[in-house]
Amino acid sequence: MIYVVSDIHGCYDRYRKLLERIGLGPDDTLYVLGDVIDRGSDGFRILLDMAGRPNVMGLMGNHEAMAIDAIPYVLDAVSQVGNTALSEEGEEAVGLWFRNGGGVSLDSFLLLDADEAQTAWGYMRDMPLHREVEAGGRQFVLVHGGLDGFAPSRPLDDYERDEIVWCRPEAEQAYYTDKVLVVGHTPTWHFYREQGQRPLEAGIFRTESFIDIDCGCVYPGGRLGCLCLDTMEEIYV
Repeated sequence: MIYVVSDIHGCYDRYRKLLERIGLGPDDTLYVLGDVIDRGSDGFRILLDMAGRPNVMGLMGNHEAMAIDAIPYVLDAVSQVGNTALSEEGEEAVGLWFRNGGGVSLDSFLLLDADEAQTAWGYMRDMPLHREVEAGGRQFVLVHGGLDGFAPSRPLDDYERDEIVWCRPEAEQAYYTDKVLVVGHTPTWHFYREQGQRPLEAGIFRTESFIDIDCGCVYPGGRLGCLCLDTMEEIYV
């Protein structure tokens, strides 16, 4: 079976409970569509667990992208004896990350030992921006946020990082006619609110063109939503 989940945001207990609930076996694959870190405290703990599982595949989200941009500036500053000032570019990168909940992740990253930090950093840096999979006789394109500047004939490798990890589709957004785009990044309650439904009832959001699986795990009332692409079964923690 092929499963997809997104926006775990440091909620380690829910992540582990999800693995138990779906009974992830060696012949199954779980794709995590970005935003493993930030806001919650255990993002790098989750990344280290993912790095040790050959059948759990992480894709890059905007929070991993912000961390990748910011952490080198922080490490460079703290390594300079008597000079911890960030450059202007460093202040901008770190400020953006911190405004989006990165402070708690930096604290936990700096507490990792050398081997753990190298593993987590390498795993995060190597995250792909997209994956295409077939399951249940259907074709799926997996990304974190969406495909900004979308054109059906545009190759996936042609999209810049920020066109994928920061994109937020509208409910009526049309993508492929022969493939379904699966995204996270935008909590599904945004779409349900537009339809006059109560946010706390929000689960996975589906249109004919795309499926949003970010059910706001880290927020009050939110859940960790997972979708089995073979059966289209929805699993929640």
